[in-house]
Parts: sequence; structure tokens; C-alpha cells
Amino acid sequence: MNRFKSVTNPLMWFMAMLLSALAAGCGGGGGGGDPILGAAVETISVAPAGAVIPGSVCPVNGITIPTVTATNPTDGNLVATTSTTGVANNGKVITATFSLAMDPATINTTTFTLAPVGGAVLVPASVVLDASGKVATLTTTSALIAGTQYLAIITQGASSASVPMGCSYAWNFTTIIPAASGPAPVNLGSLSSYAIASSGGISNTGATQIDGNVVLNPNYTCNLSAVNQDGTFTGCSGAVPTLISPWVVVTPSYPDTTTASSITAALLAKWNSISPSNLPGATVLGCGTIGSLGDAGALIGCSGNSILAPGVYISQTSSTIGVAGILTLNGGPDDVWVFQAPSALNAEVGSQILLTGGAKASNVWWFVGSSATLKTNTIFQGSILASASVTMQNLATSCGRLLSGAEGAGAFVFDANKVSVPGNTTVDPSCL
Repeated sequence: MNRFKSVTNPLMWFMAMLLSALAAGCGGGGGGGDPILGAAVETISVAPAGAVIPGSVCPVNGITIPTVTATNPTDGNLVATTSTTGVANNGKVITATFSLAMDPATINTTTFTLAPVGGAVLVPASVVLDASGKVATLTTTSALIAGTQYLAIITQGASSASVPMGCSYAWNFTTIIPAASGPAPVNLGSLSSYAIASSGGISNTGATQIDGNVVLNPNYTCNLSAVNQDGTFTGCSGAVPTLISPWVVVTPSYPDTTTASSITAALLAKWNSISPSNLPGATVLGCGTIGSLGDAGALIGCSGNSILAPGVYISQTSSTIGVAGILTLNGGPDDVWVFQAPSALNAEVGSQILLTGGAKASNVWWFVGSSATLKTNTIFQGSILASASVTMQNLATSCGRLLSGAEGAGAFVFDANKVSVPGNTTVDPSCL
């Protein structure tokens, strides 16, 4: 519904009569402060959805008051975060249209604000007025989050020919959670409980934690020592990873002589299932290194366009994918992403996979044709299925399975890391 608020202006005596005349339209009586507009807000009035503040033309003593006559998105609507059916320009732009040409200096990040309901005011990329002076555009730094209610406000500080708005104007809209998009979900079957797979054993330095099963096959060594084939890391020399209960270490002889082989066979099958040959038609990434600190430009995945919708993506030259800065995956809880790196995957120091709009790590998949490296302090999301090795540098974390050795030759290197199967939240409570 429409919500609008009145603010008196003690600095202009002639406006007192004007605001008094508008009191019936803008709301009268006493009231408390507003968490967004501030303590000067007196009242909140309510009008039907789609209505505008009364008094689009308010001549008082010859003065015409500017008002908001239209908004996009419109008040009270459910909108998609797309350019065609909701928030414009990839879910980043909202607009307000005024009855009069406005003073450009008064249309800014203070007078035009946007915030998720109950949340902090967003810091937009820009707030600008068009050449006519009547259309103000607020552009956010990133796409709005699906399934979220937003409140937009034009305050009384906005003016036309030095005459401020008689009433501050507020409207709200809700971004919808779209139907699931991207490729079909990946069903791991017997692999689903495994956080780590290695065909070449593991090495570990520091306090590593693993929240999920581990399979070591055929090489069942830890720090070059054979582990006891009893479901634990007993026998591992030096720094022993912590395996969260009730998960176990599966080896060629534990819990039997067939389980380990069946798991590694399942890994190869799933690795093939998300490969370019079995999942063709992927969108080509615009840069070799994607993310907010990746290669420059506005092509898909590059630093100027590092928010990716659900879908299948392949590296620019069908080789290596690098990730630097923040790579944002924006979509709903049932949406799926598959990234295909026919060669290597390199998550650079301090890089982060950020999930927004309800997206889940359990629906993010990384096909790697050779080896994957998560460098120091990486915060990774999604399951990696690698042909060869997986290396985690110091303090890198993963909400997602890290399965190396799909083609039979791959060791695993830890260095004080945390790895969780999505849905296992002992190590990482936010891992879904």
C-alpha cells in the first residue's frame, strides 16, 4: 500500500501555512520518529496501493508544490529482479517521477533512499536526475535480493525552484522468488554424504575440520602414513584432521572391500555428467578471472558484471577459471549453477563466492578438468569435482564437497581448513 509522511519545515515561515493546508492530505496529529526519515517525521498516513500523495498541484499564496506522481516499481507490487518484469537494469534500478522539474542538487542519496524493510539503508551506486528534471533514478551497487520487501523514500528535502515537497513520499515493493532456473539439479546419490574424496591420500597442516564422510581410495595415507582401516584417521602422523561425528573414513577395506570402489566409480560418473561433453551449450564467461577483482570489463563474470544468474558457465578459453574478489550468485533456493573449467580452478587469496536471494551451496557445482586450488582465506561455496588434486591453502573454507581424483590420480592437501557437506552445520552453521 502507499505510505507517506509529513515533515514540517521551521526554516521557511511561508511554508507553515502551506503544510497546514496540506495536513489533511499528508497526515496530521502527533507521532513518533521514523527509523529511516528521522525524528522530524510526525505522522504516517495510508492510502490505497497505486495512489499518490494528494495535492499534485497545491497553489498556496501562488506557490506550486512538487510531488511524486509515479514510481517504478509501483507501490505494493510483487516484482521480479529482472529488466523486463520488475526492477530495471538487471535488478538494480528504481525510479520516481515528479510533477515538476526538480532542483538537481536536492535529488541525492540523502533525499532518495532505499532499504530492505527492517534493514539498513542501502548505499547506492548513484542517484541522478534526468534532463527533464522530472525523473529521478536510484541505481544500486548490486541486484536486489529476491524474496525481500523494500521501502523507498523521497524526503521533503527534494525541491523544485527552492520549494520543497509538501510531503515526504514513501512506497514499498517486494521482489519475488522466481521459479527454479538453470540446469537440472545434480543428484549425487551415494556420494551425497562425502565431504572429501582422494585417490592419492591426504596431507594436513594445522587444525583442519571435516563435516562429512571421507573416502581414501586406493591410497589411504595421511601425511605419508597409512591410516588404520577402521573408519578413523588413527595412524595418521603429525597433524591429524578432526572428523566430525558420526562421519567416517572409508578405505579399500573399511567398512568392506567394495564401498570405496563404488564411491570412486560414482565420482567419475558424476564428474562426467557435468562435463562440457555431457552438459553442452554453456554460457562462455567473459574473462579468465571472474569476480569483483577479476579481469576488467562488463562482460559476463568480469569485474564490472560479477553477479551471475543460475545457469551453466564455461571458462573463456575452455581452460582455467580464476576467481578474485567476490563472485555473487543471485537466485532462489532451487536454482542451479554449474561451472565448467576444462583445465584448472584457482580461487585467489581472499576470494569469496557470495550467495544471495536464497541461493544454496548445495546447488552450485564446479567441474574441474585437472586440479583445483583454494588459496589463503578463500571462502568457497559449492561442490568441486576435480579430475586430479585439490589443494586448500591456509584458512581456506568450503561449504561444499571437495572431491578429487575423479579420473584416478589426485591427492588432497589441507592447511588448517574447514570443509562441510551442505546441510551439515557443525563446522559452519550457515552451510546450506
